[in-house]
This record gives sequence, structure tokens and C-alpha cells, in this order.
Amino acid sequence: MKIKILNIYFLLPICVSALLGCNKTKSEYSTIDIYTSNDIHGQVDGDSESMDIVSYGTFMKNKGKEKNTLLIDSGDTWQGSIYSNHNYGAMINDIMCEARFSARTIGNHDFDWGVEKLIANTSREYNGYTIPVLAANVYDYTFDTKVVGNNQQTNIGQKTVTYTLDNGIKVGIVGVIGDNQITSITSFYMKQLTFTDHVQVIKEEATKLREEGCQVVIASVHTGQDDVYGFGLSDYVDLVLCGHTHRLQSKVENGVYFAQFGAYGEYIGHLKLTYSEKQKKVVNTEMEYFNKAGVKKELNNTYDTNILSICNRYKEDCQSEASQVVANNVNGYFPKSDEAVNLMCKAVLDEVKKEGHEDVILSYCNTGRNNLPNRSWTYADLYESFPFDNKFIVAEIKGSDITREIKRYSNACIDDDFDGYYESNKTYKIACIDYLLYHTNAYRDYDYFHTFDESTTVPLSKNYREILRDWLISEGYSEGKELNASDYLNSVHQFDKTRLIEID
Repeated sequence: MKIKILNIYFLLPICVSALLGCNKTKSEYSTIDIYTSNDIHGQVDGDSESMDIVSYGTFMKNKGKEKNTLLIDSGDTWQGSIYSNHNYGAMINDIMCEARFSARTIGNHDFDWGVEKLIANTSREYNGYTIPVLAANVYDYTFDTKVVGNNQQTNIGQKTVTYTLDNGIKVGIVGVIGDNQITSITSFYMKQLTFTDHVQVIKEEATKLREEGCQVVIASVHTGQDDVYGFGLSDYVDLVLCGHTHRLQSKVENGVYFAQFGAYGEYIGHLKLTYSEKQKKVVNTEMEYFNKAGVKKELNNTYDTNILSICNRYKEDCQSEASQVVANNVNGYFPKSDEAVNLMCKAVLDEVKKEGHEDVILSYCNTGRNNLPNRSWTYADLYESFPFDNKFIVAEIKGSDITREIKRYSNACIDDDFDGYYESNKTYKIACIDYLLYHTNAYRDYDYFHTFDESTTVPLSKNYREILRDWLISEGYSEGKELNASDYLNSVHQFDKTRLIEID
């Protein structure tokens, strides 16, 4: 299925010109086709709503071969499935290289393996091609003094890229990440980096691109529509491609489209821009999007053999791990925001004790990404619910942090030996997922947990998903022991945060 949205008002001059003579229309107007995606999150196999990576890659490669066509991705490309995480995104990267993507913008989850892995992916070459990666507002930063440096991080991504198309139109693309997304990344990966004002950077770089002769300028922005719409960007660019919020949406401001196309391979967007040589501007934009059914219809069961080979090779590398059964007698659904995360907290608390931290009073985690189903689970299923490689950290906090954070957000598993009564000025040991423990606000101050001593924190030996896998196996769930969702309700004593009571 594909759905078209047409800007009729701006199309009118073309229609009128067409009535006056074909030669004039042909010489005055040029079109540029943009095919775009965002927030793929390592989707490889697809599901009832999302296309698989071979279909996605084949479709994009086919479209990219057409004249006057650019392929753009707006970030959060790799993190999300065992098949992509196992190779740190190399599979997805190689497929996008094979399709000859014109540009890819940095997203917040692209930092989840640390800057070293990110740089390896941005510079990765496949079949003689390296995708231009855009990160125009990623700058150096000093965490202790909160000083923004002067160096745009070219090793992470360049500011812009330009193309002169077959029709002679010069197109410039600027890529940025939303400046507020510094709060959406585990902060210890970002102590030497920051994101400057994305709107201002787009305006500055778009101006430079125009001065360099670009007739069409596109902004690829890993942030939601609300962070870019209404800030005057339509005076600087001809199209804004968004991401991050996982929505299918579009708005038009002064004839400029601000568009985003879902997540996890749900949609591929297509924007056709018509440039008038006489008016020296884009005079019309048409938008359509392809869902799984639409892509399938276009491909007609014919897939690119090179892309299929890339996918199969990487999948074979981790198939035995992906198919490992970790629980085969599951009774009930484990929703991502309740039973699934309570199960994770239980596994982590047991691991904490196993690693010698007997005085930890509770484990604390944010929600998963997907529900765990009412059927047997493989390790690949755990990836779907807990796709990121976060670690748990043992930290000493004051009771005031329990009041402010643990009773308000996410889920916890409370040690049975802890009676639940705490004092605001007394120190307690907890095991907390790193993203929450080290969370900072936009001013780079710790804003979830204020009182921990960073020098005394201790990470657990495995990431949280590995802990859950090993715990399920060691507890006998992979051998047929019944795993009941009802044992992990928020009302169950060990997961009931209401029994945490401040006594002073």
C-alpha cells in the first residue's frame, strides 16, 4: 500500500505551463526524488507491521538506481535486534552501503555502544562505498566545567554533503540531532560530547549551502516534528526529514514538508520535489509512503541477491544464539512496562547477590521496548524487549533519591530482607540501570539520582539482557519450569513499591 499527499496549490503553475507547450515545461522544471527512512532500530526479520531488511534494502537499492534520486536515513539505525546488535550494526550498514545511501544522520541510539563503535560504523566501507554520515551539531565538550568546545566532531560525521544530479540540480543535505537528545543517551558516553542548537545549525549550514550554489537544500534531523516546526526553517530549506519519535506524520509550512515515517521498518517515505528554474525555487512537493504491503507489491518477490547474501551471512553468525530457548513453559503475557521489567529486576537482584553485593536493598530498571509473549521465549525474544546493551551499576544513594525517583519511575525488585523503611539522609546501596543512574538534564546535571558518589560505583559483569538470559536458564525455565506472569505483578510483595516508606 502507498498513500499519496499532493500539494495542489504549488502544482498549479506546472499544470498551466503544460497547457502552453511541452518544451517550455520540460526545460523549466526539474524533479528530485527522495526516498527516506528513520529509526530502523536494527529491524531484520520484520513482523506483521514492518518489512524485513532484505525487502527494505532491495527497495531502496532499486529506487536509488533511478535518475535524480537520493536515499536518506534520519538516524537510530542499528540498535534493536540480535541480528544487528551481534555485529554492532555492521549488517545494516553494509546493506545501506550496497544500496548506495546518499546520507545518514546520527541518532541518539547510535551512541549506545560508545563513541569508538560509532566511529567504526560511520567510517565503515562496503563494496567500495562509505555512506556520508551527518552530525553537524555534534561538538566537543568538557563535562566538569560544562564548556562547549569549538570543534565539530568530523570523526563522528560531517556537517553536510552535496550532490549534482543528472538534471543539473545541485542538492545539499545538512544533518543534525536534536539538541535535547543529550538527555536520551547514557551520559558517561557523552562526557566529551554535546549537541548544539540544531535549529541554528541548520540555518547556518543551509545558508552556506546556498552560497555554494545549492538550488535545493534538505535537512535530515533526528528529532521530532515539534522540535523543528515553527522555527523559521522553511525560509532556509526545502524539506525537513524528521525522526526519533517513531511517528508517521507530516506538516507543511510555507510549502515545505516536515515529515517522519514511523519506525522499525514500518514505512519508507517518498518525497518528489519540483524545482522551477525560472522561479529559482522548489514550487511543488508530493509525498507518499510505502508500508510493508506496498513494498512487497513493488518488489513482486524479487530480491537483490547481494543484499540477501549480506543478510544471510550475518544471520548465520548468530543464529544458534538467537534461537536459544530461554523459557519454554510461559504462562501469560509479560507487558514491557510491568511484568517483563519486574522479571528483569528480579534476575538482576539475584545476580547482584551472586556477585557479592549482599547489602543491596533493591534493583531498579526502566521499561522494556516490547512485550514478552505468552509462548516459549528465545534469546532473540529477549532482544526484542530489552534491545540495548545497558549495564546495571551498584551505587550508594541517599534515601532522598528513593523518595524522588524510585517511588515515582519505572520498576523495582525489593530485597525480602529489607523492611522497606528508609531515612532521607541515610545511605543505601541499590543496583540501577546505567541510563537512569547517570541521567543528566539538558544542563548536564545529574537529575534522577543526585547523591551517589560516582567514584564508588561498581558495574555488574554482564549487560542486563545477558543477566536475564542466564538467570532464566539457571532457574530451570529453559528446561520446562513454569514461568507465570502472575508472579511478577506490581502488586506482588517483592515488586510493590508502595511498601517503600520514608520514616523521617
